[in-house]
Amino acid sequence: MTKDDIYYYIQSKKEFEFVFKGKTYVLNYDKDDSGKEFIVFGQLYEGKRFESYGDLMNHAKVENHFFRELLEDL
Repeated sequence: MTKDDIYYYIQSKKEFEFVFKGKTYVLNYDKDDSGKEFIVFGQLYEGKRFESYGDLMNHAKVENHFFRELLEDL
């Protein structure tokens, strides 16, 4: 998996799920009450909202690692 793959998933609004050290992580999407769309990423049922691809790549973590650093292993 590459950053381009994740960018494609986000642009296409495709969900992505993977397991890391026995924990399931999910990338999906949501809207707030005003209709603004968000990327939701994190452990299953515990995702955090990110405003954009850049926000996700700069801040999303899996355990103590940045998500972007783990992409090649997925």
